[in-house]
Amino acid sequence: MAETGTTTATQLNFRSSPDGSANNLIGKLPKGTRVEILEDRGDWLRVSANGREGFVSEGFVARDEEEPEPDDDATVGAGAGAPNAAAAGDAAASQPAAGQPAASSSSLKPGPAPAPGACKFVGNKAVTPDGKPFATRFKLGVFTNGMTSIGAFVAAHPGLFPDVSPSRLRVMQAVSVNEGKLEAINTWDNAFLTFGCFQWTVGAGDGAGELPSLLDRLKKKDASVFQKYFGQFGLDVAMPQPQPDVLPTGFFTLNGTPLRTPQQKSQLRTLDWAYRFWLAGQDDTVRVAEVEHAMSRVDLFFRCPRCLINSRFVGDFVSSEYGVALLLDQHVNRPGHVPGTLARAVAQLGGGDPQAWQDAQEQRLISVYLQQRALTSMTNSDARAKSILAAVNQGLASRNRGSFQS
Repeated sequence: MAETGTTTATQLNFRSSPDGSANNLIGKLPKGTRVEILEDRGDWLRVSANGREGFVSEGFVARDEEEPEPDDDATVGAGAGAPNAAAAGDAAASQPAAGQPAASSSSLKPGPAPAPGACKFVGNKAVTPDGKPFATRFKLGVFTNGMTSIGAFVAAHPGLFPDVSPSRLRVMQAVSVNEGKLEAINTWDNAFLTFGCFQWTVGAGDGAGELPSLLDRLKKKDASVFQKYFGQFGLDVAMPQPQPDVLPTGFFTLNGTPLRTPQQKSQLRTLDWAYRFWLAGQDDTVRVAEVEHAMSRVDLFFRCPRCLINSRFVGDFVSSEYGVALLLDQHVNRPGHVPGTLARAVAQLGGGDPQAWQDAQEQRLISVYLQQRALTSMTNSDARAKSILAAVNQGLASRNRGSFQS
């Protein structure tokens, strides 16, 4: 039986081929359109809708197994997943109507509880204790890309973020086109276990990782949800005293024993741990913690006293939503490169007083910054930048100087 789903964007581009070129648009699918999924090509789905076949961006289709909830008329932002500039702009974000009530904790949809028993492999598929495939074998472990993008979740549940500025949410959605999905799992590389929309890790080698910091946030937000997926199985977090403007990292403990060495961390490569994190990614409380944790990275560079350029904040030089999205994009991929890359671009332009800058001066700086960024070891710098630009061109975020309101 073919898989089906429902479109989540207010007007989703319906295309004749799997790319974002201007000449392949064959129509628009209104929000709530039922589609039959004929083929999954990663960032794109070949679907049948209203008697026609075509391609849509995968991030804007809620598959029926996700049990999509009713929401308001806000348009979904750019979908997440592997970098793909063409898919980024197939829906533009709009903000909730003024006066929309904030969602209470009772509106958070809980994820499924871990089933008793052990996971196993059936061929190359990792299967849950109750028989559902959830990941694919690869190298040392397994992976799954997940189903729910940051943009889709934020736009479908705007009331879950009452204390976050709409501008910050727009930046978050623009960057999400280059990142993972909320249920994403990887246990195959040298970071042992990677989870979530910003691909937080346990930490390579004997180093600290960002994943313990995410779970520390979750534990403080809702200890019962942390206990449901992690605590009852002996996992806990060991976080150092937080330092202002420093990326928070830490370690896990398992049954009271710190996981610091590669041998100790490798205990988290098991199918059972991959399964528990995958389940957690389906819980709205965990998803909110992921989005909040991801957004908090802006504060590590925007007006950070440790990141001054010519005695000025990064935010004095770059204050458009587009520019902040590009900086956040680099910070996620190579945190140590921000603000150094921007500082080199400022120096190339001869410095100057940004207080008097208007749109043109900032856009010139961004152009030079992207040239400098492409010279670094950042992964797929140009493709990632194009993805964000495509989202901006569709109205998801603003190019205007001063448009970012933290």
